[in-house]
Amino acid sequence: MPFVVMITGIPGVGKSTITRIALKKSRAKFRLVNFGDLMFEEAVKAGLVKHRDEMRKLNPNVQKELQMKAARRIVEMSQSEPILIDTHATIKTPVGYLLGFPREVIEVINPNFIVIIEATPSEILGRRLRDLKRDRDVETEEQIQRHQDLNRAAAVSYAMHSNALIKIIENHEDKGLEEAVYELVEVLDLAVGEYD
Repeated sequence: MPFVVMITGIPGVGKSTITRIALKKSRAKFRLVNFGDLMFEEAVKAGLVKHRDEMRKLNPNVQKELQMKAARRIVEMSQSEPILIDTHATIKTPVGYLLGFPREVIEVINPNFIVIIEATPSEILGRRLRDLKRDRDVETEEQIQRHQDLNRAAAVSYAMHSNALIKIIENHEDKGLEEAVYELVEVLDLAVGEYD
């Protein structure tokens, strides 16, 4: 039976770091797949982009086509092993926010769990400013909070089309990375129990 967990969070929240550490600590044997990487591979094949950060500037209809191609690849992979998708619930584009998973895409993937990683806007802003490897848009704390609110709304919409459970994990500076990792390990281990 295919088993898929999606982990989401806006850029700078610490999602990828938490995911990598949790997979090492969990008894779960998930294959980690970055949804954006799959889309990027498809975009490069089509000659649309050269750098990952160019993706969000593509025409929304082109992005939707790339999302569907990536979704089909995930479904194929999930036939043989549980999949953990590192992804974004919403993507900020020059003309507005794009759903990371339009209805037809989320129905193809049909995740079992949707995990949202969150932090305060000031924590996210600080992390973004320290990450010099990425070309990120400059946003105010208010814009960052709006993006997180949209992610929650998007996750509810995704759950409506997949019956997925939603888990929110907070990654605060004072709470510590370890507690956020522990919460994700709990979800993954539970998922493995259901998968077995």
